[in-house]
Amino acid sequence: MKIKNFTKIFLFVAVAALFSCGGSDDGSGGGATATSITVSGNSSSVFEGQSVTFSVVDNLGNNVTASSELKIGGAVISNPYTFSTIGNFEVTATNGSLSNSTTISVQAVPVPTAITLSTNNNSFWFDEGSAFFIVMDDLGNEVTGIATYSAEPGALTNPATFSSPGTYNVVATFTLPDNSTLTSNTLVIKAVESTHTTKVMVEDYTGTWCQYCPRLAYALEQAVAADSNIIPVAVHDDNDMPFPNVNSMLNTFGITGFPSGRVNRTINWNESTSQPVALLANRQNMGLAINSSLSGNTITAEVRVHYDLKADSQNRIVVYLLENGLVYPQVNFYNGDPSSPYYQQGNPIPDFVHDHTARITFTDVYGDNIPATDTGNTYTANYSVSVPASVQNSANLELVAFVVGPDNKVLNVQKADVGENKDFD
Repeated sequence: MKIKNFTKIFLFVAVAALFSCGGSDDGSGGGATATSITVSGNSSSVFEGQSVTFSVVDNLGNNVTASSELKIGGAVISNPYTFSTIGNFEVTATNGSLSNSTTISVQAVPVPTAITLSTNNNSFWFDEGSAFFIVMDDLGNEVTGIATYSAEPGALTNPATFSSPGTYNVVATFTLPDNSTLTSNTLVIKAVESTHTTKVMVEDYTGTWCQYCPRLAYALEQAVAADSNIIPVAVHDDNDMPFPNVNSMLNTFGITGFPSGRVNRTINWNESTSQPVALLANRQNMGLAINSSLSGNTITAEVRVHYDLKADSQNRIVVYLLENGLVYPQVNFYNGDPSSPYYQQGNPIPDFVHDHTARITFTDVYGDNIPATDTGNTYTANYSVSVPASVQNSANLELVAFVVGPDNKVLNVQKADVGENKDFD
């Protein structure tokens, strides 16, 4: 009987022990109590006028910032806190009976001793361009928005524009907290007036065998008569006046049928006068001059390219030698068309006069590079070439020089007879 009661007591104790909650007094577990806190700032060193955000964590890893009080010298402070004076400040956090301190060093805001002025554009058309200025101090801070700008006419806005062409010396001024000022380096800004006439080249891809080619040749004559700033070049693909580079050009410019006109090399010509005339209004940043002479069988030529504004891409120069007054029979589809100027002129027209016929180029047919260092000044190219055997009359020779961009499009062009000094215009 006693043994049976003992067994019951043992089982009760065992079950109670199994389902009871365990615990310890080492400070860990759900019943633990924090014994310390640590306060820290997101920065221990700041400049005067900057803020610090504080965080308080107890030794159990709990963030107790919200329930903690922060003080400096006994005065409660906010979190974050902005330091308005220079010095070392002890910040104390209190959470219940626990406290901890950290030191924040506050330094004077550094004062720059120099500023540097730069611009995105130091040369532009005075009547439509502008320059945007950037100012950096020697501490690496951009102070563009709080600097002031001036040049010879007086105060400038940013971006700056100018009402008249000229070269302007621009400086920036920055006012320091003590009202002293820093003055920047001087930037030379060129507000440029265009000095060159824009001219347009039209190339006529033609051949004496081509029955429709007289139509385009006539349209080109009409365009040139309407405006002398339209400059014609006839590129022949025939046995009478073959241009050495014609096949390469046909492939490069995608020409598959004759006649075919190209304005400024890359634009399909619709055979109207208005199309090239409209392009004459486009202002170009350069112009060309040609000065040549013929001595015996040698042509000597100097071609200059003057830039009002520096080119923003690679430029190339091409120089054609053309011959006028070549007479060859021309196949004529329009012999029976009363609306055509070639009506009843014959088919072929026996004495058709071919002008502006391309003979050779003094350069690569797609242009020789103009060095980048010269595309803001005046580039000069000199040539000495023997008169080709194909030329029939040296008195009828002319030069066409033009500048192209990376896409082969003509930017500006000039024409002069061999022996003529054609200046910039």
